[in-house]
Amino acid sequence: MSKKSFTEYCTEHKIEVSRVGRRLVHTMKCINTYISYMGIIDSVKVNGRMVKQSIVDYFVDVARIKELHDITKTNKQKVYSYTAYWLLKRKPIQVVNNFEDCEYINELFVTAFLTSLMTNAKRIDKKKRLGHPSCKTFQDLLFYNLKYRPISPQSLELMIEAFFCGCDVMKNVPGKGRPRKPK
Repeated sequence: MSKKSFTEYCTEHKIEVSRVGRRLVHTMKCINTYISYMGIIDSVKVNGRMVKQSIVDYFVDVARIKELHDITKTNKQKVYSYTAYWLLKRKPIQVVNNFEDCEYINELFVTAFLTSLMTNAKRIDKKKRLGHPSCKTFQDLLFYNLKYRPISPQSLELMIEAFFCGCDVMKNVPGKGRPRKPK
């Protein structure tokens, strides 16, 4: 989409262009923080055009979903899953000098990105999370699935919802849904 046509698309679908810009800046910040934390600044470059396209793809997908299902607000699970999906598809982190697991740098980033978003949403302390074997197992399994399994925004959304459900059950938080009647 050209800049003009995307702006028109945003206007037509009631998407604030400034939200797209804020999401782009936030995503770039997350990617750069990850790269810095991992110590691979000299080994990779971030293709800003691919980051931007992944954000545009996210907003276009969500606008379609909102229109199709008559939704006004997007829940966290959908935001996280569609963002992660498009980052995986566009692969904005590109290797310039090889390092261990460099062929999976985007999957590694999305694993860290998603687990950080999900644990922050459920207010799980970073120190507690990093030292817990179940969290390590979860991250390893997520990374494996991002590398080797077919991924869709819907499968990521289900995984995130299951994670949130498990957190709520462990904290004894009442659910938002209603119980289903057995048939």
